[in-house]
Amino acid sequence: MKRSFLTVPLLCLGILTITFSACTDHAASTETPAFSLDSVKTEIAASNKLFGESFATGDSSKFVSCYSSDACLFTPNAPRLCGIQAITAFFNGGYQMGIRNIKLNTEEVSGGETAVVETGSYELFADNNVSIDKGKFIVLWKKENGKWKMHRDIYNSDIPLPAPAVK
Repeated sequence: MKRSFLTVPLLCLGILTITFSACTDHAASTETPAFSLDSVKTEIAASNKLFGESFATGDSSKFVSCYSSDACLFTPNAPRLCGIQAITAFFNGGYQMGIRNIKLNTEEVSGGETAVVETGSYELFADNNVSIDKGKFIVLWKKENGKWKMHRDIYNSDIPLPAPAVK
């Protein structure tokens, strides 16, 4: 009798441990994975590649898919452009002007779970891979629908302004 009296509590303890362990493992598997800046850098590199490919093919939908739904683009010498419609028009204008490729070089990525900042340089190309502009950029990325998207994008050229006309 003593033996069965000890066996029942030990058996119950074992069942509770297994049950608790199974519940804990299940809860852990449904949690959001920990933030990883390396995985964000990989996502940004893939987005930048897609961004560049959009010019080569003239695909504005690919270009715009890299931006968040409420993105703003801060271009030199112009008011900011916000929203998918304005950014699509910007792309179409650049394509009509002859931009056929862009190379983006990411120099730094920093941030956390809610926002990431990318800094780097760019080079624009016309037909036959002729370089037409070089400059630098800063992009604020945010997560939208599980993907990192460009949220605020600002850039400016390294090409000096022409000298003012002398009277």
